[in-house]
Amino acid sequence: MKRLYLIALGLATWLEIAGAAKVVPGRGFDRLITIWLENQDYAKAAIDDNIVDLKRRGILLDKYYAHTHPSQPNYLAAIAGDYFGLNHDEFVRLPENVYTVADLLESKDISWAGYFEDLPGPGFMGNYSDGPTGKDTWDYVRKHNPFVTYDSITNDGMRLLSVLSFDDFQLAFKAGRVPQFVFMSPNMMNDGHNTTLKTATDWSHQFLLPLLAENAFDERTLIMLTFDESETYSEPNHIVTLLLGSAIPPALKGTQDNSFYTHYSMLSSIEYNWDLPHLGRYDVGANIFQFLAEIGGYKKNKDPENMAAVNSSVSYPGFLHNETSLPIPRPNSKLVGASGLGILDAIRVAWPPARDEQTPYDGSGNVCDGGRNQPVYNTPKANSP
Repeated sequence: MKRLYLIALGLATWLEIAGAAKVVPGRGFDRLITIWLENQDYAKAAIDDNIVDLKRRGILLDKYYAHTHPSQPNYLAAIAGDYFGLNHDEFVRLPENVYTVADLLESKDISWAGYFEDLPGPGFMGNYSDGPTGKDTWDYVRKHNPFVTYDSITNDGMRLLSVLSFDDFQLAFKAGRVPQFVFMSPNMMNDGHNTTLKTATDWSHQFLLPLLAENAFDERTLIMLTFDESETYSEPNHIVTLLLGSAIPPALKGTQDNSFYTHYSMLSSIEYNWDLPHLGRYDVGANIFQFLAEIGGYKKNKDPENMAAVNSSVSYPGFLHNETSLPIPRPNSKLVGASGLGILDAIRVAWPPARDEQTPYDGSGNVCDGGRNQPVYNTPKANSP
């Protein structure tokens, strides 16, 4: 009963906010829903029957790579532009001066929410919660919910009301009030972590069909189905990612995009789509989705110069690394992002200039790892045009 009350309270508050919000149109889409599955190699997932069927309805990103192993750092990277050296799945926190996609979106009054299956109540910050499976396997896990790692979100009560459950999503969908940016993670059964690829893609296919129906949304909606990381650690961290939804141009449905992408590409695409500032981290220099680039005339997508040498199975040293901890790197306030804008003003205030400051963020788009391509710290400089 308490759970139902919390769900109702959270959704009522959120719907009140969302109902008053205006939709901010983007260059190529007006809404982005990203759904994350778990731990499958590209070669195996790409030929799965459900993935093959979904591909007919959208674009397969053929050169999409996760950042490292295990799961949690990939989730954190996707909304903040760095995984800060994280090399494990244990409880971690990042202080308030580490900004996220939520700050970028709110700078332009763009609504957002995270929906996590079997989350027991709005803003829940515990490590795990058992859901309805009855198998004592922690159906919901914190490590698959990136928002609750960042104090900039958890210290803000209104933002915590945007961290919700799948029940809340279904109610918002029926009410026609789905936020403009949505991050979704199924439980540990439906995402394939504790089950199989077939379980995960069966669930995905069933879940997505109503969202892909004609007139499911009034606005141009882009749906990004991705895996967090590959299963095999000894091979490149190559994963399947599909772009679906009404925002996909009809001529591109059933096609394949061979541009290089990582989880940072979601951030850079968001920045370009809505003319947003950037976070001053690895979001700058990451390729944006090619279909979006073609819509807007963006010409800067390229393969990283060090792509062939990257070992994206090993985390580089950093603040969250459990063996080689370092200070949190300073954002580079001199960079220009995909949108042509500079760093978010709030970040500039939170990180004022310091003597002898160094940063690893150069806007080059090169990929870092824990092997031969570790981050290199230099005096902050502007990126090349």
